[in-house]
Amino acid sequence: MLPFVLKVADRPVERLQRVNTENEPIDVNVQIELYSREFNRVDGDSTSQSRRLNELIYATFVQFLRDQAEPEVFLPFERLVQHPCRQYLLILSASSSHELFEICQMQAGSSSSILNYGGYEITIKPRRHVLDTTAYLVAPDKYTLFMRKVQEDNTVRIYRSDFINLNRNSPPPFKFDTRDILENVQLELGRAREQNLPIEQLLMFPPSSEETNRTRLLKCPECGGRVRRLGREANFCLECDWDNLPPLRQTR
Repeated sequence: MLPFVLKVADRPVERLQRVNTENEPIDVNVQIELYSREFNRVDGDSTSQSRRLNELIYATFVQFLRDQAEPEVFLPFERLVQHPCRQYLLILSASSSHELFEICQMQAGSSSSILNYGGYEITIKPRRHVLDTTAYLVAPDKYTLFMRKVQEDNTVRIYRSDFINLNRNSPPPFKFDTRDILENVQLELGRAREQNLPIEQLLMFPPSSEETNRTRLLKCPECGGRVRRLGREANFCLECDWDNLPPLRQTR
């Protein structure tokens, strides 16, 4: 489960069929350079290069959340209840997630534990580039990131768009103080223990996810190099010109 969807653009500017609130088509600018690599470079293997691209995507998303997320207390039930979404991602730093895991008696270092809190299913996502004092709550598939690959001579360049909100049926991202999260979860666990409720009613692990059971592509079918999964199904090889990124889908 991801807070954003990756789509492929064929042109620097993609026009979507969907119209905005002013009843005008949406033009998506896919001209922000995210990553470039020369074919003749030998100062790194495909795994580190793919990891670098993945980290750049998430670092860009975290920076986007810093600018766009709305400060709130954990959890803003009065705002969440206005939307049908009951599953969210809680993005926080590795050290803060470790504290949360210890409070919830989860296995330290887990990256996919699910917290049931107040009737909502919250997937805990430790990520780099997140401050220890801050966490973000985002609906899955809330935003769409358009990416475009261009090969120029001996260089591959990856361009991106801004994060576009095409999911209007979910709340905006929220920004929490990490201490507020830890204190509220501790209180909730304390109440559960006082009522002699099993902790499994508050926590669920491992999560039920299609990603867990899906077979991952590990090698490029053309050059044999390692590939990196971008999103749920898309794979991309930086050693050659191969990818299986899905074509751009026009929203009607």
